[in-house]
Amino acid sequence: MELDDYIAQSARQSQTMADAIAAALRQAISEGALADGAPLRQAELAEKFRVSRIPIREALLKLEREGLVETRPRRGTVVTALDADAFQEILEMRLALESLALRLSIARMQEPDIAAACTILRQTEDALRDPPTTHDRSKEFETRWGEVNWQFHRALYHACGRPRLLETIDNLHLLFARHLRVRLEIIAPTRTGHESRDVQKNRSEWAGVVQEHRDLLDACQARDVSRAEAVLERHIRLNGDELVRRLVAAR
Repeated sequence: MELDDYIAQSARQSQTMADAIAAALRQAISEGALADGAPLRQAELAEKFRVSRIPIREALLKLEREGLVETRPRRGTVVTALDADAFQEILEMRLALESLALRLSIARMQEPDIAAACTILRQTEDALRDPPTTHDRSKEFETRWGEVNWQFHRALYHACGRPRLLETIDNLHLLFARHLRVRLEIIAPTRTGHESRDVQKNRSEWAGVVQEHRDLLDACQARDVSRAEAVLERHIRLNGDELVRRLVAAR
């Protein structure tokens, strides 16, 4: 999508103009429409959104607190660049905070929470049973994974009753999704004449991740806190460590 499309979509879904601007820029950054290091000039954005600079400044401050943009000397506000060290920090924070959210949530979890997670997991499993047969379809599935992954985890953490904790984890998943997109565009295998083999390899990897979600859900249904935390730690650490290795190799 073009930035105008993000603007129109966020305007329909947000309560204030600053929220709408932040939502549009957040999605554009997450999906790669605004690249790492891209300048975000207030005057240009004000003209684009047809507003004064006040809501633009408010939106950029919100994104800066989320770690999506940063202010640099002589360059102004730019999209934050990604690196392996930043991603390692994200993983460490996810391990600590999501373990806490899961532990608190299992004690309070109700049937609607389990049902919501089951529905999301079933949809993902159905998508894998209808396997992507081309590079483009495989990439489309993987690009959506960040959103689907957080929907599943959020359903499991919802009952924890800690809105600030969930908001922080939500932001970490947004940053994680950005790194995943970078992996798809830069680190993942390129077309080499063996496209079907690459697609099959990717499908096998995602099937393993989805099985980890199934194991996590089973532990939650059994109210087994120790097993659920162990599955979650393995799920975050194994997939995260692999991505860190690939990011380091791409330096």
